[in-house]
Amino acid sequence: MLFMAVTLGFFVENYREHFIERQREKEFLGLIVKDIQMDIQMVDSNLHYRHIRADISKQFAKNFLEDEYKKDTGPFYYNGRRLHVRYLFERTDAGFQLLRNAGGLRLIHNQVIIQAIQHYENSIAAIEKFQEGEMNYLREYSKSNGDVFDVKVLMKYSGTNVSNYTSNLIPKGNPPLLTYDYAKINAMMAHFFAMDKSNYVVMHFEEKLKQEGQNLINQIQHEI
Repeated sequence: MLFMAVTLGFFVENYREHFIERQREKEFLGLIVKDIQMDIQMVDSNLHYRHIRADISKQFAKNFLEDEYKKDTGPFYYNGRRLHVRYLFERTDAGFQLLRNAGGLRLIHNQVIIQAIQHYENSIAAIEKFQEGEMNYLREYSKSNGDVFDVKVLMKYSGTNVSNYTSNLIPKGNPPLLTYDYAKINAMMAHFFAMDKSNYVVMHFEEKLKQEGQNLINQIQHEI
């Protein structure tokens, strides 16, 4: 009888611990779902502005490739200035942080969900990496602006204290560039080109993250 009581007590305690651990797992997974939902909202907003940026870049490239800047510098100044605006993806990770602090992925029993979380984290790391590279290109582009654009013109037509994509203040009267030296303009456009390509790379990984995030949400909701 004593043996049976001890054995039964062991199983009851083991079941209780398993039940508590399972409840904690569901709690953490629920918080992760909220993180991902916030990330998807951020991605949607970021993609909206990145597509606007892509259109601005096309106009700026056209100003250069078709030598329009030599005849009318207004659009060249206008589009060149708007390229300084940046909308970056910043993740929400409160739930992920709590999971890490509580012991990490070992608390999750479903291997499919574990792999999906790892893929999701890898996609976020890729976005952060390419955004960092994009910002480096932007810094180089900004420096080269000083060799080509007259900052007085940029300041006069900035419009607001906070620059944005929707400002439609196009310089009038064909204000001259600081230089028409092709080497300096070419250097500026080389930095622009790298920056523009980075924009598309980030958009690719944001679309990938959005899809992975939605799939992960579906898997978690099915699990809990």
